[in-house]
Amino acid sequence: MTKPKVGVSGAGGFTGGELLRLLLGHPGVELVRASSATHAGQPVAKAHPNLRGHTTMSFAPTLDPAGLDVVFLAGGHGEAMEQAPGLLERAPGLKLVDLSGDFRLKDPALYPVWYGREHRSPQLLPSFVYGMPELGGAALKGASRVANPGCIATAVVLALAPLAKTGLTGTAAVTAITGSSGSGVKPSATTHHPTREGNVRAYKPLAHQHAPEVEQALGGLKVALTAVSGPYVRGIYAIATVPLAAGWDAARVAAAFASFCEGKPFLRLLDAPPELNAVTGSNSCDLYARVEGGQAVVLAALDNLIKGAAGQAVQNLNLMLGLDESEGLRLPGSYP
Repeated sequence: MTKPKVGVSGAGGFTGGELLRLLLGHPGVELVRASSATHAGQPVAKAHPNLRGHTTMSFAPTLDPAGLDVVFLAGGHGEAMEQAPGLLERAPGLKLVDLSGDFRLKDPALYPVWYGREHRSPQLLPSFVYGMPELGGAALKGASRVANPGCIATAVVLALAPLAKTGLTGTAAVTAITGSSGSGVKPSATTHHPTREGNVRAYKPLAHQHAPEVEQALGGLKVALTAVSGPYVRGIYAIATVPLAAGWDAARVAAAFASFCEGKPFLRLLDAPPELNAVTGSNSCDLYARVEGGQAVVLAALDNLIKGAAGQAVQNLNLMLGLDESEGLRLPGSYP
């Protein structure tokens, strides 16, 4: 049986490298092509030395969709909305998984507000399914175009969805601490790891671009989100404090989390606060909830490059192709 052929556009960065790593080890697909404008003509292993001995592929300057079944768009924000129409014109049956923010928000008017640019392909927005399998895997089965969630958004949505999807409304105060790899491969004065090591800095308080994405996914539960640059490389640790309405107690919260997590292979509901080094390198998200004094505190930990990006993209790929959603993603991370 012929395996579906996949390609990765914008594969030179951290997320692109993790996508290549996961796809090279995936038993159900064949990775045949990768592109990177920065590394065009160079071996993939030069940009991603962990892949030495695993591939002889070199980067193309742009991705040719001919003969491909699925393309991952792993470039920066603004690139996918430019690329998608051309790719679909050249290969009308092509499936797309976009890892940028270009197709996550359904309202095109929100893009100038949160991403600082007009949407260049608003006609395609309705055709993209929001790709968080834990919220609704049925919509992803057989989907042709998927908008992969943001890394912080993934942690926050998974922390709060058990409550939001069982009727809790109001506003949750959320702090999300993220590692330096989330800022991408190109350093800046505030994101470069040497300036983050031994340092903590909040950024975009109440103005982070993942906030409208979270609220779109949750429905009636709003968020007051502050992101924090953590002094480490990988992982997101989200802390959400949620006022509970009348009728909500510890038992109801526990039941909501147990029900939500049941049957979801990458959610692990803990009886103690999670730690990052138990999830890094894996597609797992660890959750913990505690109720006290009329409020719930929910903690979520995940790897920003895996469950927050490349791993979730592969999970979506599996559902799009009718495979088991955990295919190619079953290995635990390393510890410590």
